[in-house]
Amino acid sequence: MSLHDEVMTTLRTIAPEIDPAAVDRARPLTEQLDLDSMDYQNLLAALSDQFAIEIAAADVPKLRSIDDLARYVETHRTRAP
Repeated sequence: MSLHDEVMTTLRTIAPEIDPAAVDRARPLTEQLDLDSMDYQNLLAALSDQFAIEIAAADVPKLRSIDDLARYVETHRTRAP
């Protein structure tokens, strides 16, 4: 499973009504999905837990799309030796 798919799977735990095929990975999620601020915070918290990363408050405004989230996780997660 790709990192993008893992992010999408996590998103679907927050908003199970989402059709992954209808989500454009490059577009901001708030422009295409009915996510409120609490859903988005829950998504960030779930990704933080799932990938054992800390998402800095200053970075949150930059994390708008599936692509953004996947790149952030890839950059910040700890790699096993």
